[in-house]
Amino acid sequence: MPIHPLPTSLFFRIRGAFVLPLLWCLGATVWSQNVQFRAVVSPGLERAEAVVPHETGAFLVSTSKLPDTELLRGYVVHYDSELNVDWSRLLPCPALLEEVLDAWSDEAGVVTVLTQRLTPLEGYETVLHRLDSVGTWLGEFTPSTPQGFRAATKVTWLGDDWIVGATGTQPTAVNLATGDTQTWGGAPGALDEVTDATVVGSLLVAVGSRTEDDTTATAIWGVYPLGQTAFEIVNPDPEAGAFSRADAVASNGTNFRVLHSYRPPAPDDQWLLHSMLSVSPTTGSTVGILYGPSGGQRPGRDLAWTEDGWVKLTQTDGFVLLDRSMLLTHYSPNGTYQSQGAWGTAFEDDPAHVTQGADGALWVAGSTRGFAGGTWDACVMRLDSVGPLGSWASDMMGLGVYNDPLFDEVTSVSDATLHHGWHCSPNPASERTKLRLPAGMDDALVGNVRWTLLDPRGRALRQGQGTEVDLSGCAPGMHVVRVEHQGTHIHVQVLVEGRF
Repeated sequence: MPIHPLPTSLFFRIRGAFVLPLLWCLGATVWSQNVQFRAVVSPGLERAEAVVPHETGAFLVSTSKLPDTELLRGYVVHYDSELNVDWSRLLPCPALLEEVLDAWSDEAGVVTVLTQRLTPLEGYETVLHRLDSVGTWLGEFTPSTPQGFRAATKVTWLGDDWIVGATGTQPTAVNLATGDTQTWGGAPGALDEVTDATVVGSLLVAVGSRTEDDTTATAIWGVYPLGQTAFEIVNPDPEAGAFSRADAVASNGTNFRVLHSYRPPAPDDQWLLHSMLSVSPTTGSTVGILYGPSGGQRPGRDLAWTEDGWVKLTQTDGFVLLDRSMLLTHYSPNGTYQSQGAWGTAFEDDPAHVTQGADGALWVAGSTRGFAGGTWDACVMRLDSVGPLGSWASDMMGLGVYNDPLFDEVTSVSDATLHHGWHCSPNPASERTKLRLPAGMDDALVGNVRWTLLDPRGRALRQGQGTEVDLSGCAPGMHVVRVEHQGTHIHVQVLVEGRF
């Protein structure tokens, strides 16, 4: 059911919130949805991964690429009950790179942030940070995981907390308390990845993709408590072409649904579309598919079960006033369409996560680009309830913007001495880059420089001498050049671009 943006003249502001009057064909009922939008602006690049509401506010959890560096750090902003920023901080990290994957709350007023940390020697490590609502960092925990484990999310399965992800080519679940692991999937010659997981009764349900023979297809796995595979569904959507991937899974305790994105089979169609799959946990078969729009760029992002039914979060380019925006669709518990709403600014917006607070409010975390010179900034929206939903937009430049002073002294928190003045140029690069010596260093010493190129998992790819670093054949992603010079070791990051 299509919706159309309302004229911007219908928007007005009350106590810092933008309120949109919506008229619905429900007798003489007139209902209004209260929408609040906030963005955190800094010189770097921030991409929000999750919002975790609690009784007195909410945590907005992002990954931040710090200004003038190649460092990635976890970044947490806390909003009070009026959606004012009362503190922000970067997560402590002794390594070169740390990326936020997920966040949740198991204790009132405390958030746990799941990250993936890259170290030159150990490769990727799974780390859990805890912070309270006043900004106190409560420490970190590095669980025992298999080497090369790539975490995705946390579930509570049969009373224990598990981190679900993949190791090598196989989906993997790690018990946080005992370190026990369960693995499944992993077909010969195929690569299985996990993007999300949930629990249905005693069954662990993980979703993601399987890549095989240049084709990536949505994959859904059900796992019994002792690790046996209950079911495996690969490429469940007949409308998908050579690419599809599960974005999210949600459960109401007895049933579950999967949101996935796909490219149609037409060779000239590069748009990403989405559909929502209903899967029987008892038979392991797809029992229904709800399709989104059939044209344009409409990828899926997240799916949540709420007290009022299912809420689907997608990105859309279908609304002229909103540019690429955040689209919410509400379905009843049995899957009947209820309403939808498109939300966003006049800039480019990209949603990431949707959840419902204890008071019934809907929270959406995402990123917006345009407030600060074209860089991505983390943003959050809060809606009164699941619905009825309706369109909202604003082109006001100062709408809910908070310029974070944390980054005014970013050198004090990003450890700018990490590279000791060394850097690579060009950066990003595709075929080769050059090590640039610190200011004042004698160029005659260039011949004494020895380097080792490490891939994103910390594995040595090649070695050399001098300042020219060969990147040919490297997969896209953040690499590290380990420099040996005058008895010291310095680690310099270089981003390898994809080649088309």
